[in-house]
Amino acid sequence: MSTNQAQALRTACYISVAAMLIGLALATKTLILCLLIALMLAAAMTPVAEYWEKKKVPRALTVTIIYAIVVLLYVFLGTALLPAIKEQGRTLVQNIPGDIEKLTIWYDNMLAFAGDKADLVSFSPGDSKEFAMKALNRTLDMTTGIFGLILNALFVLFFAAYFVIQAKGIWKELFRWIPPSFHRRATSLIEPLQDRLGGYVRGQILVATAVAAFFMIGLSLLHVNYALTLGAVAGLLNIVPYIGSFAAALFSILVAFNQDPWLGLFVVVLFAAEQWVESNFIVPILLGRQVELHPLAVLIAMVVGATLAGIAGAIVAIPIVSIGLYLGEEFYVKKLAEEAAAQASIEAATAVDGAQA
Repeated sequence: MSTNQAQALRTACYISVAAMLIGLALATKTLILCLLIALMLAAAMTPVAEYWEKKKVPRALTVTIIYAIVVLLYVFLGTALLPAIKEQGRTLVQNIPGDIEKLTIWYDNMLAFAGDKADLVSFSPGDSKEFAMKALNRTLDMTTGIFGLILNALFVLFFAAYFVIQAKGIWKELFRWIPPSFHRRATSLIEPLQDRLGGYVRGQILVATAVAAFFMIGLSLLHVNYALTLGAVAGLLNIVPYIGSFAAALFSILVAFNQDPWLGLFVVVLFAAEQWVESNFIVPILLGRQVELHPLAVLIAMVVGATLAGIAGAIVAIPIVSIGLYLGEEFYVKKLAEEAAAQASIEAATAVDGAQA
């Protein structure tokens, strides 16, 4: 076999292996994303666990307490929202007959206005049945998605706790696969990488706090009922990109519309303004500083991550980009700088020798 043929065969093998790895990554995308999110949570909890471990508190107990605090916080807010939910439900039931009557009148007026084209906007019982079946199928799909989401969330929480509790044993096993000559270099990378992963979670907490304060003040100035509770819920749900903000906005708008339709419209404007402020200032500044990324890089990472892998992609995109840039600086940019400095030293020494000659 000639050298060119061997090189072509080697290239074909590399391409085949790369294709297999890409296919495997796509097939296990959900698992990979869950593990990445678990690593982020573990990185955020590890400093707390290490601090209390020095005070003889087991890591398992620290993680349990953190989880319990988060659960109690959500339960407290859910309980605080219960009066609002009851009021909305009661009002909805009371208004159903009037709403149906208004809808019927509106539909009759639309048919009268359509005249000869009324058949194009008519809605037969058959159409109603088809619409109901489609709605049922979508509901079942959503239920399956919600069930899978709950399972993935439990998976993430379990592995995050496992990574924190068994961190020493995990690192010990990983270092068995690393040549001893690289142990010191690998050890120096652990803390910076952990800071970037955990920094994203801390940044999200800062963003959620800022969003909660924004809505508490804004809804209070508009005199919306349950303004403080709705603002707190908006902040907590904001941890989940897109869906969290949409859910908080929807509920706040319903509460406002129940008070006054114009007030509901003002709340819509308030949420639109908050989204603009959050995207252009809150996230780039508060989150970018925690992961040491430029605000523009934060925005691009979120958009690309959401495009490629949806909500989970938006969550993990920023820390992945932060880690990638850090590793690039450590293994490439610094090497270039060292080579440039060495070249400058050689040129300077050459110049001195030439001057002496």
